[in-house]
Amino acid sequence: MKKLSLFFSTLILLSIYSCSDDVTNPSGNSASEDEAAITQLLNSDTLSLVYDEVGDGDESSYGVDDPNWLGDGFAKGASHDGLRAHFGRKITGRTGNVEVILTSDTTATAYISRTFTGKFVSLTGEHTSDTSWSLQRFEKPLTHNVERIVNFVKWRDDAEVERRNWRVESVSMADGLSDPSTVSIIELVIYPEGQDSVVITNPLEYFQNGLNIFTFPRTTEVTVKVIVENTTANAIENPAGSGSTENVRLHYGRNRRGHHAVKKFEYIGNRNGYQVYQGTWIVMQSPGFHHAIFDVIDNGTILKNDDAYPYSSATWGTPYFVTPF
Repeated sequence: MKKLSLFFSTLILLSIYSCSDDVTNPSGNSASEDEAAITQLLNSDTLSLVYDEVGDGDESSYGVDDPNWLGDGFAKGASHDGLRAHFGRKITGRTGNVEVILTSDTTATAYISRTFTGKFVSLTGEHTSDTSWSLQRFEKPLTHNVERIVNFVKWRDDAEVERRNWRVESVSMADGLSDPSTVSIIELVIYPEGQDSVVITNPLEYFQNGLNIFTFPRTTEVTVKVIVENTTANAIENPAGSGSTENVRLHYGRNRRGHHAVKKFEYIGNRNGYQVYQGTWIVMQSPGFHHAIFDVIDNGTILKNDDAYPYSSATWGTPYFVTPF
């Protein structure tokens, strides 16, 4: 798959040796046993640093921007000049692959790829009068690939459960892209209140560990700028004449318990041929690990029931930690 294939090709010789059942480390475990332990650790619910789900739940939640941990929200959605658009991803298939490379007796790297399939559902409408709407619903097939890299270190040899001999040393951001796609995220700039700004240009090269993971006290205000490239032929501006050809959202507070919230970003102009969007959210989740997804979708995907505008999206995801104060 795209970027990770480059890693696999350059590491193929190392992979041949590390994947052999005949290779052992000083603890007496075979390489395959260590690889199996790391894979189990990745699949365990206790590892909250790795979470790549991109689905939006059922259609009743599409367009609801308020956090579901605050109770019932209001169906705001995206509305411009009398145009209303609610939309989401209904995921029906999830497949994945984990390629574990033992880089030494006590270190390893896992290259993770996930493929989500299903349908993109759009619920759009326009005012036909002051009191009524003309509504339409349509679906498009969806394939969305997500990649991530996780580094591990073996810090003990005597755990009763083998996976507990290993722990995460660092984790990259998640890089997601539809197949096919005409949109891509070029750069992400994060401005946390009271902290230095962070600029990211490649999610698979931006690693977080116990020292540099995004950490926000509750009530922190975080502003994010997303720079986007769009090569869609006949891209659709919404609102008309605004220059905005994509819908950019932040999904935040996501975790394995199904929590979620959505913040729509605003278009602030074009920079050197790239689209620039910006948004701010207030961190209000309970203390612990959560996940954020920066989500770009081509306007034609949302507004046109037309084969010329298939599902086209790019996502970058990251864990973050919320402190109680």
